[in-house]
Amino acid sequence: MSESKDIRNNVPMFLMMGGVILLTIMATLKLQHWQGWMFFVGVVLVGSYLFWLLSESNVSTTEAAKGETSKDKGTCELYAFGRLLTVFLAMAAPTLCGEFGWHTLFGIIFFYFGIFFRLNAISTLGRFYSHRVRLVGEHQVIDTGPYKLVRHPAYTGMLAAHLGFVMVFFNFWAFAAFALILVPAVVMRILVEEKALYELPGYPAYAETHKRLVPLVW
Repeated sequence: MSESKDIRNNVPMFLMMGGVILLTIMATLKLQHWQGWMFFVGVVLVGSYLFWLLSESNVSTTEAAKGETSKDKGTCELYAFGRLLTVFLAMAAPTLCGEFGWHTLFGIIFFYFGIFFRLNAISTLGRFYSHRVRLVGEHQVIDTGPYKLVRHPAYTGMLAAHLGFVMVFFNFWAFAAFALILVPAVVMRILVEEKALYELPGYPAYAETHKRLVPLVW
């Protein structure tokens, strides 16, 4: 039983390592078919995604040391699967719009906004941030930085970045994975996470005045 717990706690680290390897291989196969501006954009975005994965590696590698949690309900695995599948299909299936256009520009904007917003949220949450749903010692409500805008800015950034990635490398398979698997996985994870967060003093009041992912929407 303890061995299975160790494996589950290391899922975020496996995701980071697998993502780096998968994206490197798929990008090598895909980008060789592009030329000009799209080749440059592709290389920069893939490089930025790899840097993003590595920038969160400290959280991933220390996750196991935080101990087991029963609050996660398996949502980490589903969320990880949705993320990997979206990226894999964006790289594996042919890009339908191979020229630089408005979709490329907006995709780049969403992508970098999402990464910045997510990393800012992780930095603001500090030691309270975890890839798995858990409450650490002296856990408290944070309402500064991006948490002034929404309750779960790290997920907002995650979705925005992957939407941008799909827009640049657009194909219907990747968009379907994003819309039908990754987005529902994030929503499910938020609902599970909030069952734990509502145990925190002050969180119910904070939740009443802040939307979950998108201001004024949800």
